[in-house]
Amino acid sequence: MPKKPVTLDGLLNPDTGPIETGRTREGAVPSEPGRTSPDRKREGERRVTLALDGSTYRRLRIYAAQTDQTHQAILESALAEYLNRANA
Repeated sequence: MPKKPVTLDGLLNPDTGPIETGRTREGAVPSEPGRTSPDRKREGERRVTLALDGSTYRRLRIYAAQTDQTHQAILESALAEYLNRANA
């Protein structure tokens, strides 16, 4: 038996915008006054890429969950402490 073709008729309406469902995107944080968006740069911010082995990444994830911190906050704090100790 042949399959019916799939159409999007009735699902897309170019004359209207997205429907407000009251839910945020998965992982999105509702904005608060004075809070910067996670994807917006802070003043003077520079981006770096870091590769971690699986064991270290797992430890970071567990610690972040236990302390309710982001990976970013943990790594920034650890790097700042390391640089302070190294007088860099």
